[in-house]
Amino acid sequence: MRLNRQNRQLVRIAGSVNLLFVVLCIIFALYLGYDNGAYSDVAKKVVKVTLTNVICWAINLALVLFIPLRSKWNGAKWLYHYLPSYLITCLLAIVVAHSSLFIYLSDDPLRSPIVGPVLFVIGFNTLSLIAIELIQARLTQADIRIDYANMKAENAELRMKSLEAQHEKLKNQLHPHFLFNSLTALKTLIRKDPGLAEEYLLKLSGFLRFSMSHNEQNVVPLGEELKFSLTYLEMQKIRFRNALTYVVQLPDDQLADALLPVFSLQLTLENAIKHNQLTQESPLCISIRYIDPDWLLVENNIRVKLSADPTSGVGLKNLSDRYRLLIHEDIAIESDNDLFRVYLKIIRP
Repeated sequence: MRLNRQNRQLVRIAGSVNLLFVVLCIIFALYLGYDNGAYSDVAKKVVKVTLTNVICWAINLALVLFIPLRSKWNGAKWLYHYLPSYLITCLLAIVVAHSSLFIYLSDDPLRSPIVGPVLFVIGFNTLSLIAIELIQARLTQADIRIDYANMKAENAELRMKSLEAQHEKLKNQLHPHFLFNSLTALKTLIRKDPGLAEEYLLKLSGFLRFSMSHNEQNVVPLGEELKFSLTYLEMQKIRFRNALTYVVQLPDDQLADALLPVFSLQLTLENAIKHNQLTQESPLCISIRYIDPDWLLVENNIRVKLSADPTSGVGLKNLSDRYRLLIHEDIAIESDNDLFRVYLKIIRP
């Protein structure tokens, strides 16, 4: 018969308990026997107690192992386990009490041939049943805790995979969006200034190579994201010339271990350029600076377009979703009549 894990543990614990009991009884018998000079009588009594205890445990373990309870029998456990246990042990006690084994182990005749052995065995059998019930209860609790821990680990793993899938989906939205805008700009430049269009195309090629090399990452060093974003701004300077200006104020000591979600800074810059009017007379001014504690501020003056471009819904919502997935925080956005600000939380390892 193949035992399940809980039953194997029950057998091991029961064996250890009974072995310890036997050893203690032997030590106790030797101690009393040598002190009192009655070694033979004490040894026989210890043998009786030890045999009774071991037999009760063996019978109860056999009932547990060979008559497994089904869920519909749980309310009638007394009928399938307790009653057979007492019947078998009491009958065995009566048989042994009238056998030559009892005569060998006891010098005194039985005063009550039936009640005496039955009462003697009932005490040991009850202790055995209680001990087995306690062991099973502890093992069941341990299994519940293990199952709960495994379930939590599986749920955490599934949640992590789900978050990774969501994040990949959000990142993948950026490339078609950016590429469409870039090709539209390139088409306009080709018509207006082929020389600038060629320069823009070279910048675009380098930009795409840089972005593809970081596409597998969720977060990147702030320095790399800044380099990537400045390449993007230089591309836009080719398009808009003096209609776009920018300034960067980031202390070097804050760049060492700072991280940002990949494409996050570039996306805020793209959002500013997309939603504002850029002219030589009224240029768009973008500022990138560090705000204590651990915030990156992207600020631009507001130059509302007379005819707003249709929005695709990617932009800042995409960035907000990615931040919540990655670090359970969000970006902060402020806007008044003159300035639009986006705060990006810097991630520290």
